[in-house]
Amino acid sequence: MCNAANGCKTVNITAVRDVTLQQHGNRKELELYLSYRGIQVVGEDIENNLLFYSLRIPCSQLGPDNVCKVHNTPEKPLIFYRYPWEKDDIPECSYEFSPAPSQIAGLNNLNIKEN
Repeated sequence: MCNAANGCKTVNITAVRDVTLQQHGNRKELELYLSYRGIQVVGEDIENNLLFYSLRIPCSQLGPDNVCKVHNTPEKPLIFYRYPWEKDDIPECSYEFSPAPSQIAGLNNLNIKEN
């Protein structure tokens, strides 16, 4: 099974905070705008000027049983090898989106609904 919590079921994007907020006016307006497109703001790092978005788009290689179809094959993307959270000789995928401690406070305040 996929052990990457939402890593195999979401796409995570990092954006430049000050530019994005300038374009939208404030975070509330940004979140409203993005929500119409299925995108959530899941955190921010003010010190490093970053915003973190998440889109619920599952990996096309994740089977119905949550087993990664490309694990231990040449088709497995390089990024999965760069961020192993588990030994690479197990059948689970190994990539996980792990927010920094400064993001966790924002994540704890979200009401994320599972589909």
